[in-house]
Amino acid sequence: MLNRIYRRPFKLFNKIQHYDWGTKGDNAFIPHFVGSPVVRDLPYAELWIGAHPTAPSDIVVQGRVSPLNKVVEDFPLEILGEDVARRFDNKLPFLLKVLSAARALSIQTHPNKEQARKLHSADPAHYPDDNHKPEIAIALEPLTAIAGFRPAMDIVRSLHRYPELHDFAGSEIVRRVLAAGSESELVGNLKLLYGAIMRRAADKEALVPVIERIVDRLSRRGDLAADELHFVEQYGLYGADVGLFSFLFFNLLQLKPGQAIFTDAGVPHAYIKGNIVECMANSDNVVRAGLTGKFKDVEALLDILTYRFAEYTVINQEQKTDGVVYRTSAEEFEITGYQKDRRFDAMFESGTKPVLVLTAGGSLTVQWEDEGERGSEVFTKGESFLIPAMLSQWQMSCTENVRFFSVSIP
Repeated sequence: MLNRIYRRPFKLFNKIQHYDWGTKGDNAFIPHFVGSPVVRDLPYAELWIGAHPTAPSDIVVQGRVSPLNKVVEDFPLEILGEDVARRFDNKLPFLLKVLSAARALSIQTHPNKEQARKLHSADPAHYPDDNHKPEIAIALEPLTAIAGFRPAMDIVRSLHRYPELHDFAGSEIVRRVLAAGSESELVGNLKLLYGAIMRRAADKEALVPVIERIVDRLSRRGDLAADELHFVEQYGLYGADVGLFSFLFFNLLQLKPGQAIFTDAGVPHAYIKGNIVECMANSDNVVRAGLTGKFKDVEALLDILTYRFAEYTVINQEQKTDGVVYRTSAEEFEITGYQKDRRFDAMFESGTKPVLVLTAGGSLTVQWEDEGERGSEVFTKGESFLIPAMLSQWQMSCTENVRFFSVSIP
């Protein structure tokens, strides 16, 4: 028999991750977002909202604090509903985050499900999850990111601009790229070129002088393009790191608030600077290869990369704000953004699936009813709550401006 105490919303008490690339001091976005004191010189990188075992949110059930993953494990039908529990092995399938980057995250990609299982089996210390990690990043403020390989001819132009790369990558492979007679031949050779560069990441004797010559040449110019400016800036932060070449190979994106990018398995990417809401499959599987002090696995990265050479798609290019459904190919989540500029009052239905809501601005009043008993709770900026599958209908309202995100399961 189902436990009826789960027929109500539950406020989530979420954990902050202090990775070194997070924002600090007066610029620390996350503590201001959630309304907590700022510890100076402590980086605030990510706020995790969900049931991942590394940093699960807590909920209070009948006066007792419990980690959400444990509650889901013990009461899957109440929290997830029958369909979601069956499809996702009694686990909440998504993880929501608020991410705040002061400098570049690692150059990375995520494995698909089969690759994730293999990586986890072979090296569980560095790959603690056996799940894939499709993810969407929605800009709360202007976001700089790199994602996906540039169009092939853009990379060819970079090879002409940076002859220093020729000796480092190998003059023969560069010659083959420049002499390619067809698009398929060019793409094949670019894959070999990128692999040759990344496999020399640990050869500091060769890498350092190449990057220093590029930085020195760029520093003496006054008309740098955006990718060149970022190359120089990240050099100041990371030194001669092979990840700097990503600015020559990947699409540089400047997202405006409300715009988003989706990165599926195999897509190389990194967030450079900005504050975002990020939603992903419930996984922490990352394959890194540059701009990080963490474990790097160049061969794994090269093996799972998707080599699609094209401009990258930006979701919500028009910057719509209210009722924006950020559609992706992910089966684990669908996130909708709302911006209510005046009073609103509406009923919402979950379809007997869980729904997670994050208030990103203003305050949101949630009301519900169970067997004639009514409840109401107010959630302010930075607060979040979970609607269990048992509560199929609820009401949300505000009296003034409010911004919130709702995560459901397609």
